[in-house]
Amino acid sequence: MTWIDFTVLILYFVVMVAIGIWAMRGVKGQEDYFMGGRGFGKLLQTFAAFGAGTGAHEPVTVGRTGWTSGLSGVWSALMWLFVTPIYWITGVWYRRMRHLTLGDWFVERYDSRPLGVAYSFFAIVFYMFYLSTMFSAIAKFAVPLLGFETLSNGLDIKYVLVPSIALIVILYGVLGGLTAAYYTDLIQGIFIILLSVMLIPFGLLALVKEFGDPSTQGIMDGFRIMHERVAEEYFSLFNGPSAGEFPVPYIISLTLLVLVGIVVQPHFIATGGGSAKSEYEARVGLVTGNFLKRLCTVGWALTALIALALLAGNPEIAADPDRVWGVAAREILGPLNLGLVGLMLA
Repeated sequence: MTWIDFTVLILYFVVMVAIGIWAMRGVKGQEDYFMGGRGFGKLLQTFAAFGAGTGAHEPVTVGRTGWTSGLSGVWSALMWLFVTPIYWITGVWYRRMRHLTLGDWFVERYDSRPLGVAYSFFAIVFYMFYLSTMFSAIAKFAVPLLGFETLSNGLDIKYVLVPSIALIVILYGVLGGLTAAYYTDLIQGIFIILLSVMLIPFGLLALVKEFGDPSTQGIMDGFRIMHERVAEEYFSLFNGPSAGEFPVPYIISLTLLVLVGIVVQPHFIATGGGSAKSEYEARVGLVTGNFLKRLCTVGWALTALIALALLAGNPEIAADPDRVWGVAAREILGPLNLGLVGLMLA
């Protein structure tokens, strides 16, 4: 990373904290804090759903499975595809609820405070596991970009990086509540979409530069070079080189599991439609945001194949396939020196 990247990274975090301070002015009560006053339109609901569904770990996961399993690795995140249309129905449920948390709903629905406590305990444990995977993925992604794994005193960088990021997230979240989180999701979502797409053309041009003739060949030749350098089995959606990793029965069973489980995830009462202006905003936001994620997932899988063609034999990835996304971002976007590596890390 260059000084431009570090500048972009610092500015990004400053903006996030500033959003928290700005959003704090509109918080007058519990409903404002936890639900944003139930006044969000289609745009913010869309990116709230996109942000909630697009964890920091998913590009890293798809990058790894794409590297090891080819195009079939896309199912590590695309398993939610067949559940997405159901969101048109469930979005209405949360908008019609008059509760701030799903724990409140369990207390009222079953007239049982112990059940509400049990759900709260489940939510705490759920987020411990869920956020730990995200923070672990951030560390895996950041190391190739930063260029070092340990500090001068021998301390692993992840023990500094992860708490620092968590502190900033807690800061703007505590200050501004759901409004701060949603505006942050809007900014992050736009950048995620742009950077997910941006890696593809620059990656294809890098293939042409490395294995072709840049003076006579263009982006479309990059696809041809990719197919020449990557074995045909890597382009199968269901039968990749590690066919046993994502068999069709596994995809079907996991789809059924997430269909049952997603409706009781703790954050879904807000991002699932509860914070929207109306039932229609809830439906449109939830479905559109999640379809945007599916499109990005395809881009992540294609990026993994480009990285496989471009970086086959890379010692960093050979040692740890979870670093595919970080190494690819560094090798493809780094030479541009436009601060895109810092933005990708942010």
